[in-house]
Amino acid sequence: MIELLAVPLILAASLLATMTTIYWICAILGGGLLVISTMTGGDADVGGHVDADFDVDVDAGDVSIEHAGHLDAASAGAMSLSAWLSMRFVVFFMAVFGIVGLGLTYLTESGVSAGLTLGIALVAGVCVGQIVHQLVRAVQRNSGDSTPRPQDYVNKLARVNIAFSAPDKGEVALQVRGTKRYVPAVAKRSEAAFARGDDVVVVSYRGGVAEVVSREDFEQLHG
Repeated sequence: MIELLAVPLILAASLLATMTTIYWICAILGGGLLVISTMTGGDADVGGHVDADFDVDVDAGDVSIEHAGHLDAASAGAMSLSAWLSMRFVVFFMAVFGIVGLGLTYLTESGVSAGLTLGIALVAGVCVGQIVHQLVRAVQRNSGDSTPRPQDYVNKLARVNIAFSAPDKGEVALQVRGTKRYVPAVAKRSEAAFARGDDVVVVSYRGGVAEVVSREDFEQLHG
């Protein structure tokens, strides 16, 4: 009978030792990454997120955003997941989870059970991780990203830098987000030819290549 009663106590002690080890590992890894990120001025911070690569096509004044191919369910799921998960979230979760777990295990005399300690540590880690993750996302959205997106090239006036005619490829120069950029270009119309210095308009941008029409054709099309 005594041996049977001792089994739960042994299991509880084993669980407590296991959870304590996990708390230590999380606190050391998460806290260490936070310290490294702080010491390097945030350069080591990996705010991992998933971005979809979109192409922009303009036809008869209508702008449509479409995936190179089609945006499948897996890509849509990844985009949704990135709103809640990132390496930043994981790091803060680990650090807070470990520290809170250790604090309740060692630094209090309230007799908090192992199960309650785990629950509180999980909630604290998730809450702090999400708060930090969402705050950083909000700051990034409001401050703006200087990295050009495909749609930033569309409907922009450009100048031919390397002459070309369909179906050959040339090069055009244009201002995108305040910076002059040189991008490969092809003619949208099969009979079009452009000399160096000609004014053209980018009507779509796919795979790093601009599709252009002459300025006159664009103005006629869009009135």
